[in-house]
Amino acid sequence: MTASDDPFVRLDGALEEVRRRLRVRLRRELRRRGEYVGGGFPILAQLAAAGPSSPSELADQLEVRTSTMAAHLDRLEEAGLIRRTPRDGGGGRVAVHITDGGAAALGRYVALRREVLREVLGPLAPDEVRRLAQLLERALGAGREGEG
Repeated sequence: MTASDDPFVRLDGALEEVRRRLRVRLRRELRRRGEYVGGGFPILAQLAAAGPSSPSELADQLEVRTSTMAAHLDRLEEAGLIRRTPRDGGGGRVAVHITDGGAAALGRYVALRREVLREVLGPLAPDEVRRLAQLLERALGAGREGEG
């Protein structure tokens, strides 16, 4: 079997191209709207889902270095999307909270991401999109067994 016959090679290329197109179009539209916050949206999503966390917990959960997380948090705080408060027990520890503005920005981001996804997958019929989602969910569900 040649590389071009391997369905995983084709799938890898297709998934990477979909990811690239989504990222490029999202960034372009967010900049146009004045809402681009770099890698901040995954942080906002984590805070919205799990509640307040420490910077080191966020870094671990999102698999980034703590120095990278600190830079993201500084930008998000300057933009009014998060706030940091002292944690119980002191010692310089802080908790990071999403603000109402951060939650609203996250909602707009998710809506925009879905709009761009509809555009990228526009050539597919609704039933094909449903089937693609089902297949990916099944694959991801099976892949969770090896995580941890």
